[in-house]
Amino acid sequence: MPEHDTETRFVLPRALWRRAWAAGRDGLYPSRCTLCLEPAPSGICHGCARDLRRNAHPCATCAQPLPVDGACPACQRNPPALDAVWVPFTYAWPLSQMLLRFKNGGRASLRRPLAGLLADHLVPEATQGVDRVLPVPLHAQRFAERGFNQAEQLAATLCRVRGLHLDATRARRVVATPSQQGLGRRLRKTNLLRAFVVDGDLSGQRILLVDDVMTTGTTLNALALEVRRAGASWVGAVALARA
Repeated sequence: MPEHDTETRFVLPRALWRRAWAAGRDGLYPSRCTLCLEPAPSGICHGCARDLRRNAHPCATCAQPLPVDGACPACQRNPPALDAVWVPFTYAWPLSQMLLRFKNGGRASLRRPLAGLLADHLVPEATQGVDRVLPVPLHAQRFAERGFNQAEQLAATLCRVRGLHLDATRARRVVATPSQQGLGRRLRKTNLLRAFVVDGDLSGQRILLVDDVMTTGTTLNALALEVRRAGASWVGAVALARA
């Protein structure tokens, strides 16, 4: 009579394995700067934070870096759906690598330094008078693959530090759009047509959207349009880095 394998096998989603492995690995260096390993309770030391490339003279409504303060030609020709945008850093090394490892490499420990950078370096006027904060949502399929929403994690820390109301379930991504990477502005807009749904009435409210990286602003503007359809009187946006 043949023997039967009675071993019980448990299969966890790939995202959970990545997060568990990263948590064990990163736990070896608690309270250390993620870049230089110097003591840093916030996850990144002041010296490394100073060395990150700042977004100087950004356009007020798309955060595109400019030679001088003002609005960029594209926003002057076609005003975006956003009333104001604040992005403190540019998407350059080493911040770009930190964001990639956080989103795609399972480096859960990077949430603390990245979220801290946004909360610490975002100008006070970006959050003044805001009624609620909406992180850019992920489609359910992408969330299952990644295991978390990076925009929501950044927004949660920002809300805790600034005393804001996080509303992480009001906006939903209902279309699993292909990756925006490598697409031009026009294709990005087409890619995101009706990708978002905003539930409930936001009449008269000031809404702040949060994302990790802003490239052309197409994603944030597509969500802003839906927030305006829900009645919001003002829609701003923040991101950690501008590509």
